[in-house]
Amino acid sequence: MPRLLRRKKTPDRVSAALPKGAVALVRKAFGTGAHVVEIAGDASTRRFYRVRSKRRTAVLMLHPDPLRPSSPLYSNHRILESIGAPVPRILASDPRAGAVLVEDCGDTTLQKRLLSGRKKEEGRRFYRRACDLIVRLQTRAASRLGPGDFASRNALDVERFLFELDHFHRHFIVSLRGMRPNEADEALLRAFFVDLAQDCDRMPLVYCHRDFQSRNLMVQGGRLRLIDFQDARMGPYTYDAASLLRDSSLDLDEDLVEEMLGYLAARLQAGPEEFRRDFDRMALQRNIKDLGTFGYMATVRGLTSYLDFVPRTIRSVKRTLLRTPRFHFVHTTLERYVLSYSS
Repeated sequence: MPRLLRRKKTPDRVSAALPKGAVALVRKAFGTGAHVVEIAGDASTRRFYRVRSKRRTAVLMLHPDPLRPSSPLYSNHRILESIGAPVPRILASDPRAGAVLVEDCGDTTLQKRLLSGRKKEEGRRFYRRACDLIVRLQTRAASRLGPGDFASRNALDVERFLFELDHFHRHFIVSLRGMRPNEADEALLRAFFVDLAQDCDRMPLVYCHRDFQSRNLMVQGGRLRLIDFQDARMGPYTYDAASLLRDSSLDLDEDLVEEMLGYLAARLQAGPEEFRRDFDRMALQRNIKDLGTFGYMATVRGLTSYLDFVPRTIRSVKRTLLRTPRFHFVHTTLERYVLSYSS
């Protein structure tokens, strides 16, 4: 699903902007008078277009490959729509062309709304609504999963966490920073990765969006809409909270974070101390994974704008490490290879 951040000029003629299968899909839904403008898709390999006619708009998603009926996009959309989650409607699709036409949720992400100088109380209301949505996903979605659904067959588990931590090692420490840990430091980092991944894997499993952060929550008509859900799967019960409240793309007031953690713990009937402990461990894994993503985007894909998120993410990692005595043994090593980063 798109993050609608900026427009790229393309010809207004549908046939000039899109492959044949997508042209047929748009013309069937909109007629021959539609205009198409490409919109930013952030780091996605998909391409996104806003389709306009005189009476309505929609967003066209173009996938690089054909979509199978069992595609995570379709199965997760079905699950989320069935529990009343505010996902955009699928208006039409051509799986063979990898083309999907969806409801237009506008251009205003929660991140953009909060950065526009809105009142603090408005942000608090939106975050409470976002937490309510996390609760809805956790308490209602699992019963809607079928054995063939992507989310039933994929989980955020110890194997996945170790893969992400290794990805961070390769693309942040080695590629971005140009550093190769010595043998002793390497052993310490690997021991930390295993401990952290196992701690996260022990948490109760729930249905997770997987990237529940301010750039995937659209504000439309005063309500939140949820996008970029195709990778939703089972995962630790604090995963979406960590994505939302330790957001690498947005500074959040710590009083707001603490309030929302208390609110979530109460709504999920979780012990507040246990929930906070599990949140910290999950946030640490999530933020370290983010650093690996930013390193990869900069060094492999040439998208250096992602480096703007690194200082904020490192501050989150430092904060969580200080709160977690269990991982103080690795602090000096992380300081050497990670926390000393300066843009």
